[in-house]
Amino acid sequence: MKKITTLITTFVILSFIGALSARATVLFQDALNYPNGCIETDGLWYAFTPATPHLDAFVTNDLLILNQNGYDGVAAPSNNFTNTPGNTIVFASFTINVSSLPTVNGGYFAYFKDTTNDYINKVFIDTTGTTVPGTYRLGIANAQNYIYSTGATNFPLDLATGITYQVVCSYDVNTSDPYPNSTLWVNPVTINDYNVYGTDLVTNPPQETIVISQIAFSQYANQGVAAIGNVVVGTTFGDVQTNTPQIPVIGIGPQSTSIYSGNNLTLYVAASGLGQLSYQWLSNGVPLSDGTYVSGSVANVLTLTDLQNTANYSVIVANSAGSVTSTPPAVVSVITTLTAPFFTLQPQGETNSLLSPVTLTAAANGTGPITYQWYFEPAGGNTFTALSGANSPSYSFTAGYLNSGAYYVTATGGGGSKNSATVNVLVISPPLVSIGYMHQFITNKNSNVSINGGQIFNVEGVVTTIGQIISKTSSEFFIQDGTGGCLVYAGGFNVTNTPPVGALVNVISPAESYYGELEMDPTTTAATNAVIILSTNNPLPAPIPLNLVMVATNNNSTRGTYGWSNQCSLVTMTNVYLYSSAAGAPVSGNFVTNGYNVLYAFQQPYYASEPYVTLYVYTYTNVLNQANTNYWGKPIRSFYYEITAALAIYSPTSAQPEPSRYADFVTNQPASFAIGISNTSGVSQISWPAVAGATYSVYSATNLLGPWTQTFGLGYYPSTGLYKATNSAATQFYRVSTP
Repeated sequence: MKKITTLITTFVILSFIGALSARATVLFQDALNYPNGCIETDGLWYAFTPATPHLDAFVTNDLLILNQNGYDGVAAPSNNFTNTPGNTIVFASFTINVSSLPTVNGGYFAYFKDTTNDYINKVFIDTTGTTVPGTYRLGIANAQNYIYSTGATNFPLDLATGITYQVVCSYDVNTSDPYPNSTLWVNPVTINDYNVYGTDLVTNPPQETIVISQIAFSQYANQGVAAIGNVVVGTTFGDVQTNTPQIPVIGIGPQSTSIYSGNNLTLYVAASGLGQLSYQWLSNGVPLSDGTYVSGSVANVLTLTDLQNTANYSVIVANSAGSVTSTPPAVVSVITTLTAPFFTLQPQGETNSLLSPVTLTAAANGTGPITYQWYFEPAGGNTFTALSGANSPSYSFTAGYLNSGAYYVTATGGGGSKNSATVNVLVISPPLVSIGYMHQFITNKNSNVSINGGQIFNVEGVVTTIGQIISKTSSEFFIQDGTGGCLVYAGGFNVTNTPPVGALVNVISPAESYYGELEMDPTTTAATNAVIILSTNNPLPAPIPLNLVMVATNNNSTRGTYGWSNQCSLVTMTNVYLYSSAAGAPVSGNFVTNGYNVLYAFQQPYYASEPYVTLYVYTYTNVLNQANTNYWGKPIRSFYYEITAALAIYSPTSAQPEPSRYADFVTNQPASFAIGISNTSGVSQISWPAVAGATYSVYSATNLLGPWTQTFGLGYYPSTGLYKATNSAATQFYRVSTP
């Protein structure tokens, strides 16, 4: 579909006579006044996602319909706009009318972008935190994809479906300006009107290199249905704020109802109107004021306490253009006949995984005021006891094993008391999975994010580190099973309760990707359930022997063979040279007392282009393990034959091995030893006496002068080393070295 000629002419005029226009800095404006139909093929708007458009972005009656059955994201103008040189801020406005509510979290539907599809300044539709039933809110973020993400912020105004609102948003790369990063206004008159801003600066810092050149809209499943109109982009607030104040429109008014005497009632109103709206509630036409039985008399939510008399209620909504009164009045009929409580909603039993949220809900009616008290009988018990503080219609808790049992609630009102049905809650462990299984969920290596939607994982592993490896205020330790390793960040644990090295522990908690590192994240409130010691003094898994270059040269986003798959596992690096700086400053002195040392590990004596890893040696000690882990005052040497450590990840581009005991640093080679060799039918067998904890390599050559080639890589052996090879050369020499 092509745009009508007059519309194209309008854009040509804007281009050529912009210097004469009162809106000289308008970058883009589209009233969407096209014939009804697809907007994606008109030469101005285009589908930028998916790669093969579905042609399902439509204009109907001068509105762009964002339908949850649609799929395409569309942007305009296709030829881009150019910001004023030196101006760091871009404003946009559009009207929105939501006809179908999204799911609770909704999603972003409007944003700025550049020609490479970088998104910024995301605007959300969602129902998170609404007060008025049946309403939605608009939110803003710099670049986050979810309204519940850190830094995403909702505008605290409940919006009604079927009512049109003007949205103004801006993005400024200059963080010292009055409105930096992403800012959102709803129905503003001036730039000084109430606004909110996105603060996700830790994971999404201001993208100062982005050149905003388009405005885009998209709508997908679970995001409701919205109609967008009159899109404007400019470099000042005045460019885009195109509406003038009009008398407010009430989208949701107070509703008639009946209520038993002595109970409380909440009445709502949701309205639209430019600028600051004011409210005044009326009872039988008389203005209300806040007091013992009235709250919110000049707000959009009115709360009435201990109602005794039937009355009509209405609300006046006003702005600078005038006022409107809700009609018809809401008739609140108060039933004065004494009535015992009766339940209109019974609680329901649940089966929940450990650490998952549980909410039991009931509702009772009858002569008020009605109060509630929840009771609990543990599984296997024979007595119900009152739950302290459980005095609301709903009772919520985080599922622990001790929460399994029976529950009921008593409702008490002016006409007596009534017990609800008794229901059972069963708390079970989530399925046991391997640590290696969890590694597949690490898809985001550039920030700190929950993995697999906050799923609760259940793993078992042997503790491979001693004492406090990162801080002296949180319990942190590495565990490992036969498939991989992970860090356990048990912030709710007392640091002196850190499980000892060699303990087999069961950990049940959400997990996260901390810049690519797999971390179990037991919650503070359920820490006693989250980490359980199953047994102690278990053998540690054999460290993975790695040439240090294998670690250092894999410090990139893919990390290669020796990167992500070995993260958080014990590794042994060989022939390590330590320096006190990345520039090769020599080490000296001893490990600090109750602190940490940052050391730089190289595979050979320092030269500038050699890759290295940063070695963190923490000397914060758990007093229960201090005898084994204590580095205090021990000398730091410049060369080690072997260093064993948990291979932590500091960032997507930096490995961070973390030794946890002084014995992890091997300064002496094993004593000299003799090797034995035999050959049977062309198969050579080399054997030697091995020292526990040492690594060995096998080299071969065709003559004694070399060159020698590493035939068999690093490996650990119990008491006897053994290597077999089929000889292809007439003469083959072997030697074994450590490492």
